[in-house]
Amino acid sequence: MISKFKSLKNHQGFMKYFKNTSWLLFGQIFKMIIGFFVIITLTRYLGPEKFGLLSYAQSYVGIFVAFATLGIDVILVRELTKNKGNSNKLIGTAFFSKVFISIIAIFIIFILNMFMTDKEAVLLTNIIAFILLFQSINTIDTFFQANVISKHSVLANTIAFMFSSLMKIILIYLEADLIYFAYVLLLDSIFIAIGYIYVYIKQKQSLLKWSFDKEIALYFLKNGWPLMLVALAAFVYTRTDQVMIKHLIDNEAVGNYAAAVKISELFYFIPLLITQSIFPKIIEMKSKSEKEYFALLEKLYKILVWSVIPISISLFIFSDLIVSILYGSQYVQASSILSILAFAIIFNAIGTVTTKVLYAEHYERKYLYRSLLGVVVNIGLNFYFISIYGIQGAAISTLITLFIIYYIYDILDKDLHKFYYLKLICYIPSK
Repeated sequence: MISKFKSLKNHQGFMKYFKNTSWLLFGQIFKMIIGFFVIITLTRYLGPEKFGLLSYAQSYVGIFVAFATLGIDVILVRELTKNKGNSNKLIGTAFFSKVFISIIAIFIIFILNMFMTDKEAVLLTNIIAFILLFQSINTIDTFFQANVISKHSVLANTIAFMFSSLMKIILIYLEADLIYFAYVLLLDSIFIAIGYIYVYIKQKQSLLKWSFDKEIALYFLKNGWPLMLVALAAFVYTRTDQVMIKHLIDNEAVGNYAAAVKISELFYFIPLLITQSIFPKIIEMKSKSEKEYFALLEKLYKILVWSVIPISISLFIFSDLIVSILYGSQYVQASSILSILAFAIIFNAIGTVTTKVLYAEHYERKYLYRSLLGVVVNIGLNFYFISIYGIQGAAISTLITLFIIYYIYDILDKDLHKFYYLKLICYIPSK
């Protein structure tokens, strides 16, 4: 394994991406440590039922957040990498498009909520819905990704995160009602938006230079709608379980499930940040040499998989102890869920590289088909397994769904066969 790290280091320009990744890792680890303390404190304070209700509201709105991205961001990073001189028009078009769709999405949420009987859930989702507007400014982050200078966005995110965390702790100390935590989630998105604007201006960029271009918008729409549906589908099959648990069981069950998910998802950032930072390098190697392109992908698969395998095994073995220490006896059901979701971390590592490959190959439609398959399979499995095994059934459904979309689907698509061996040999330790 050491030799793999050394050879990866020798790639031309690798240190530039390594430093960028280091900033991303530093920011995420710092946020993870602070956020871990805050979420545990919040989870204990609210209890399974209220925490479940808040998690449901976030998942419900999250579906529309995925829709409002329009699938633009990855395409935007790709275009900004190739056309740095046209950044104002590219970013501006993406931003104004997102704002327009976000306003529509908010109205849709309000209309749908008119038919809901759970008034507290309606109030929470109506407040959190306004996150859609402020998340549009996150388009600025694509500028930092494309120029491999993510330390600026990391600083903005970290400062905003500290303000948000402090407010949550204060609310817990004051024994505030659940509704105030929904307002904090909204303020969190506002802080992050302000932070992005500040660091963007510090890079001698100007929002006033942003412009909307109809042709670029149509290009984004033509190439982005599959990715928009992908983002929507991906969020649905990763969060629909919480929505279904609420309606098939109750809020307390959602709370236990969400508590387990919070622990497992803590470790998703490792492969996500590394692949996000290396993505421009993947694009570069693909255009230069197919041999080096596949060599880079092989190293990425192996490094990411073997970085999370020890984590998955540890969570599986010590799930009871971990949940007991972190959440207490009121979340006792979360331990069995965590022991199952522990292995989802490995599939997630596989999926992050696979997704970047699809983007690099311009296989956006294949990504869409794969994600739609995930939605159908996950919803069907949830109905079946939740009725038999309760909330543990939702975790089983998630694991099976991930295996199907990352392994079974590729067997059915001949264009992806040439990449399939990478997903098999990644489990073989490197010398």
